[in-house]
Amino acid sequence: MKTTATYLLLPVLIMMVGCQVGPDGKFQWNRPGDSSTQGEGGGAGPDLSEATSGESTVDQLTTRIDELNNDLAQARRQFRVTANELDLVKQQLKDANARLANNSGIDLSADTASSSTTLDAVSIEGLVIGRDGNNIRIEVPRSQLFNANTIALSNEGKTILDRVAAAVKQQYPKQQVMIEGHAASGLTPNDDHQQAIQQTTSVYNYLVGMTQLPANQFSLVSRGNNHPRYSTASDQGREANQRIELVVRPDTF
Repeated sequence: MKTTATYLLLPVLIMMVGCQVGPDGKFQWNRPGDSSTQGEGGGAGPDLSEATSGESTVDQLTTRIDELNNDLAQARRQFRVTANELDLVKQQLKDANARLANNSGIDLSADTASSSTTLDAVSIEGLVIGRDGNNIRIEVPRSQLFNANTIALSNEGKTILDRVAAAVKQQYPKQQVMIEGHAASGLTPNDDHQQAIQQTTSVYNYLVGMTQLPANQFSLVSRGNNHPRYSTASDQGREANQRIELVVRPDTF
């Protein structure tokens, strides 16, 4: 009786310890972790690693988007600051230019507006007339103005000055005129300056006293031999450098 009971309980014990009968009728043991033994509802359960990894990636992307948005907002603020600074620099430059113009000594009043104009060159028979910037230079050789070895005007010189005065009255009635004396006697510089200033004085006296040009229209200067126009290597050049130049300026008197 005991033996019979033992045989009846043996299959039950085998199934309880994890053994099953295979298709070939042989016993097979369930091995831990063997996927072939996992039946419906009998597996190791769902794998949570992929879900956890997915949630972590989303969190990382969200964090990165927030960082990019913060960077963009900061860049926009910096751009606004830079634009404001640029506007400030432009305004400062504009103010500096305005101050420079106001302090440059330029008088834009109506009385001196003519100083920025360009004078038209006049034509006087027998004389060389040229433009020097905005000025007009009327050149008269000494030999055509004065008697030899004197500062006295010759008759030819008076005739030339009459033509000069007529041109000034017609063309430059309000312009300032500088009478420049140039001498090259070959003596000392002081002698050249003395001769030049005496000659300019003679020309000034004639223009004011005889042609009735206003005295305050003229100024006198002696250049001596400091500004030769022609070569000083020859007698002809040195003689040509001895001259009177009337410099007509745009400035009015």
